[in-house]
Amino acid sequence: MVTEKIIPKRESMQANIRIQRFTPGRDRSPYYDNFSLEVDTGTTILAALHAIKDEQDSSLTFRAFCRSAICGSCTVRVNGRSVLACSTQLLPILKDFRKGSVTIEPMANLPVLRDLVVDIDPILEKLSKMHPYLVENPERVPEALERESLMSQEELNEFDYMTDCILCGACYSACSSVKADGTYAGPLTIAKAYRFSVDVRDDFRGTRNQAAVDQGLWSCVQCRKCIRVCPKDTRPADSVRRARKLTIDDGIQDTPGSRRAKAYTADIERYGQVNKPMLPVVVFGTRGWDAIEAAEAGLRKHNIKPTREVCTLDGKDGAAKVFEKVREVEQQKQEDKP
Repeated sequence: MVTEKIIPKRESMQANIRIQRFTPGRDRSPYYDNFSLEVDTGTTILAALHAIKDEQDSSLTFRAFCRSAICGSCTVRVNGRSVLACSTQLLPILKDFRKGSVTIEPMANLPVLRDLVVDIDPILEKLSKMHPYLVENPERVPEALERESLMSQEELNEFDYMTDCILCGACYSACSSVKADGTYAGPLTIAKAYRFSVDVRDDFRGTRNQAAVDQGLWSCVQCRKCIRVCPKDTRPADSVRRARKLTIDDGIQDTPGSRRAKAYTADIERYGQVNKPMLPVVVFGTRGWDAIEAAEAGLRKHNIKPTREVCTLDGKDGAAKVFEKVREVEQQKQEDKP
């Protein structure tokens, strides 16, 4: 059988590469330089940066090592989106935006050292406080090196997807909560804490859970930007959500975030919706009355009569059945555990 040789279609485009430049101590503020470059099919962001540095401006500074989407060091923002420069092709971006220009900037939420290079120490410092390593559980990890530490496929599935994280920082750069509060640990660090806390070989779960709470576990607003930019599809926001449930299940319940989560679930089961008029008191105690009174004053100002009652929605019975089924499933899972 004779098969026709497939010849891939190759395209090229003259592109304008707009790059943010900044050297602290020398420049007052960031500025942009424009470079013209012939971009072919398969040309990556990193290849374009190398071409510009080799042929047009040797002072351009960026960070890159493996060129295989493994080390995570080449993360930059392209048209506002955090990407790995080594694995992101330039031509599709130019075509998607329907113009022959792209803007390349350093990662957000981190200090710029020079041009596209940022200081990642803030991430590493926050990560170190999460104890991102295995503390051996003597019941699961044998003392003899000749013996293996075995686990079931179900136990591995709890965290296997998180082992693909390469610490590239794309999620940290995209995180709205980090931008609003620099003390928040960020999706990367919370996800790493969760990865080790659910590992059955680990014996440091309680301390690690408390560290996550102390570093803003409940500050995540679940905007899910971290999921959209993660180059390895580790879905950090999902790990943050699961870490929250883990801390509640382990007894860390006296925090505003945990109280809010429990109020949400209880209200939806009872009313079919969240009891927002009284939520500030449930979450913050007596301090919450100030927020309620301020909200009511704002409504009166616009001739709207405030109420502290919550109506019961028509779907309330259906919501209650969902909660009942979830409890049955969770109970069955507990009974099936060895």
